[in-house]
Amino acid sequence: MRSTLILFLLLAACAKPPADNAASSPDGAAVETVAEKTVPESPASLAGSQWQLVAFESMDDATGTQTPDNPGQYTMQLNADGSVNMQLNCNRANGTWTSTPSADGQTGQFSFGPLASTKALCPPPSMDEQITAQSQYITGYSLKNGHLYLSLMADGGIYEWQPKSSPNMPKDPELESAILKAAPDYTKAMLQDMGETGMARYATGKVDLNNDGQPEIFVYLMGSIFCGTGGCTLQLYQSDNGNYTLLGEFGLSRTPVIVSAASNKGWRDFWRLQSGGGRPSEYVRYRYNGNQYVEAERIAGTQAPDGELALPESTDFNGGIELLPQ
Repeated sequence: MRSTLILFLLLAACAKPPADNAASSPDGAAVETVAEKTVPESPASLAGSQWQLVAFESMDDATGTQTPDNPGQYTMQLNADGSVNMQLNCNRANGTWTSTPSADGQTGQFSFGPLASTKALCPPPSMDEQITAQSQYITGYSLKNGHLYLSLMADGGIYEWQPKSSPNMPKDPELESAILKAAPDYTKAMLQDMGETGMARYATGKVDLNNDGQPEIFVYLMGSIFCGTGGCTLQLYQSDNGNYTLLGEFGLSRTPVIVSAASNKGWRDFWRLQSGGGRPSEYVRYRYNGNQYVEAERIAGTQAPDGELALPESTDFNGGIELLPQ
């Protein structure tokens, strides 16, 4: 896996000399980097995207792989206007970014302009100084299984980022009404009996599965009534101008949920992760048969299939929307 990804990135990126004029703030305050207003067009899959750090994999065996204690403390927003905002442990950094995609749109050249950052001394372990120092040496990117890989020049290492948590759409009363209709056991009486431990939350992900211009909605329900040791309840809704129809419900599901490029009868396939009951984890593929989604295939859960990420692996209860029973 590592050697394949390294080769992938090296072929995609052309090394450029690092900038030697990194901006700094003498008083430790966040400073916006002033750059030319003309910004190269960036691929839509990156422009406006938000990420959180998963790991840095050094090609030096002595360094190995570094993972942050709390990925949510290391976030990056690639704005459509060519600016970048980072939260790095106890510091912030601002600057610019550009990219040039290759023909496949999944790889290409990538570079940061000078980053201006605050200078707070974060308690160890911290990766903030490393990230700001190495940003000028990043030359390429790759998108794989919903994750973003940024590679350093001269085979120096790879930063792996995953989509930032909270993929949720705004709270929608009509969607919540449909969710509660499909979950009649989730009531105020049940919540009174169980107390706070019975409260449920949900996360949402939007993907247009049938190419009608209106996205379908994946709903991942979390809480004691919707979850077991093998996972939680996944629902899929069809959206029609604010009206929601339940297309399917899939128990004991885990994230990520990935939508495939393959389709059947005009609807795209999707994968969900399943584990528990003493069985090894598996990705389960669902295909539309003209009436409903049915199971079509199972593969080992060790490697996520290719496709569009509907719900990230980082989906969790704390980041969900509170669901109040009727």
